[in-house]
Amino acid sequence: MQKVSVIGLGYVGLPLALAIEKSKKYEVVGYDISEKQVKKILDKQCPITDEIAQKDLKELDLHATTDEKEIKDSDYYIICVPTPVLDDYTPDYTPVISAGKTIAKYLNKGETVILESTVNPGTCEEILQPILEESSGLKAGKDFNIAMCPERINPGDPKWNVYNIPRNLGSLIPSKTKEVADFYRSFLKGEINEVSSLKIAEATKIVENAFRDINIAYVNELAK
Repeated sequence: MQKVSVIGLGYVGLPLALAIEKSKKYEVVGYDISEKQVKKILDKQCPITDEIAQKDLKELDLHATTDEKEIKDSDYYIICVPTPVLDDYTPDYTPVISAGKTIAKYLNKGETVILESTVNPGTCEEILQPILEESSGLKAGKDFNIAMCPERINPGDPKWNVYNIPRNLGSLIPSKTKEVADFYRSFLKGEINEVSSLKIAEATKIVENAFRDINIAYVNELAK
């Protein structure tokens, strides 16, 4: 049985970890640096506003931990940490960098690191990849793979949830894109659209967010 570690158990990571656990196809480890968050999960008290996650948490026995050593020997590491915007409107990649450094300590040949956090095009190759390579001594694209599958969860939306919302996925190793997409297809029902590169996958989320913000601004102007 393959092992999957989800890094970050917030409104993105927790529903995802539960979905993978629900499939009964993988050994799942949910990792978070917050002891409070992990304790709530272990006590089956859902720390996020999500009816489906609340139901899944009560029915499943998700293994959550603050011990980073437990992510060792994972076939897939999925980063689901926040990327807040700073006062100067630039993204704060500190959580992504921290997650990358943690994973790199335990990264082995043949494993895959997946980023779901919202980032600008180029982040996987320009920020995450060097961190993973430097700390692990491995070469991305040769020894391990990096994939991008941006989250599209609308927190609290019962119609479009982690199980059925369509996703876009790109990979550093093009020949491995289908393999990673099939991994997602093994526990999700929504369409997994394979794109040709990491940058395209990263850009799809940025374009979607910009489109939404522009439409909201437009409607607000009409309402005046």
